[in-house]
Amino acid sequence: MDSSSSPSAAQSVVPMMASHLSTGVDNDFSQPRSFLDLHTIPPSSTVLDDNGVIQENADFERFEQQDSALASWLLFSVSTAILPHLIGLDTSAQIWNAIVSLYGSKSTSRLMFYRRALHSQRKGNLPMREFLMKIKCFCDNLAGCGEVISKHEHITAILNGLPSEYEPIVSIIVASPTLYSLQSVMTMLIDAESPQQALMVEASSPVNLVSQ
Repeated sequence: MDSSSSPSAAQSVVPMMASHLSTGVDNDFSQPRSFLDLHTIPPSSTVLDDNGVIQENADFERFEQQDSALASWLLFSVSTAILPHLIGLDTSAQIWNAIVSLYGSKSTSRLMFYRRALHSQRKGNLPMREFLMKIKCFCDNLAGCGEVISKHEHITAILNGLPSEYEPIVSIIVASPTLYSLQSVMTMLIDAESPQQALMVEASSPVNLVSQ
């Protein structure tokens, strides 16, 4: 799998790996999760037989084979952007913990970026539909990072981004004893945009500029 490094992909790869590992990557794996624990101690490479002669330990060879297979599976499961960060790591435990750390830090930074963008977005000269779509995109991106934005916060982000000419509508929505639905708020703002645009055109017309 060559997944992208988008927030949603980064957020979903680790749980996906854990799901596969819970049932075992291979039928020969007894406890695959134990291989991912940095504290797991592998069997000794040699043992003494009944005569006190040093022999190769079959359990160690089996452990090495399984660990190598699991490491290969992990490397195959991450995006190519992550692979350079895994160079020099030998065991599946080292690779797994590096992946968790990398994806975790990426997800946190993306989360902070999208949350800040959500609450700093301003309508400005954007058409209302485009402004609302930008807010929705930030909410969707946050959901992709694992943080679902409530309808209340979604509406708050919209209202905070509106210019002063929408203050009468904002006051109605905020003062309402019943919480407006997200769809109702969006419909109200879209419907209110045409009169607002007409007022702006009228205010900037040559006749009004001369009279001023």
